[in-house]
Amino acid sequence: MTLLDITCFLKLAETLNYTKTAEELFISQPAVTRHINTLEDELNIKLFDRSVKRNIVLTEEGQIYLKGLKKCTKIYSDTLAALSFKALQNPLIINFLRGINATDDFVEITGQFMVTHPNFHHFTHFIDSELFDAAIEKGEIIICQSEYAPGSKGYNTLRLTKEPVPHFLIANDKHPGFADADSPDFEKIRNTTLFLPKDLPDTLKKKYLLHTKELLGGDPLEIMYLDSMDSVELFLRSGRCFTIASGWNTLLQSNHLKSYEMDFASHYVAIWDKTKCTYPFANEYLEGLKGCL
Repeated sequence: MTLLDITCFLKLAETLNYTKTAEELFISQPAVTRHINTLEDELNIKLFDRSVKRNIVLTEEGQIYLKGLKKCTKIYSDTLAALSFKALQNPLIINFLRGINATDDFVEITGQFMVTHPNFHHFTHFIDSELFDAAIEKGEIIICQSEYAPGSKGYNTLRLTKEPVPHFLIANDKHPGFADADSPDFEKIRNTTLFLPKDLPDTLKKKYLLHTKELLGGDPLEIMYLDSMDSVELFLRSGRCFTIASGWNTLLQSNHLKSYEMDFASHYVAIWDKTKCTYPFANEYLEGLKGCL
């Protein structure tokens, strides 16, 4: 017994006409007959009385079966309505690590999901890493670089990006080492200050310093840590310092900054707690992101 067998029965019980049923289901008339015969064979009953030429009627057993299926259909519809109400009352909260750029791919995928899931309701926030635990405990989802993922809390983690996202050296277009962004002067870059946000995880900080030293041929003149990436961006305007950021960082969108791709990349992940995040479409939405980013 298949869903199409049942669909054919419900439509034929409504039309009492094989030709019209086939037309409305966009299948052939013999296919309708085959589905009804399969259903009757499995149930071992006759659902329709075909004894009157050119006319069919539901048998008593067919009427009982139809009544039961209608109850099932009502339960299914009520279930979808309940899910829709829950989605409307409690939208899914998606949090990006502050400074991340919601890429065009992400926006496009989310838009497509909203078209195919009219009951999908969500809000997007940008938060700092120290707020991750509180957000996850409230049933929200975090999207960030894998290095920011809290590994000791037992949260669920899903890698979203198929390919790792590269990191870049970034500086103001006035910086002497970036006169030619395609072939920067690494010595001049090394002789200036590297500014980084102070909330970098230790694992990411070590990777930044290791790859920077290899690329520049030595440590930068000095390394300073500021409150946030927004503060770093202010200092970049001086033209006497540089920073590091991933390809999903909003810094790369500035017309006044130049960048150079490093031989270092990170994946982006979604983090949540399945016991707290009970939004109806959460898992399906995340799997959709995973399949496309």
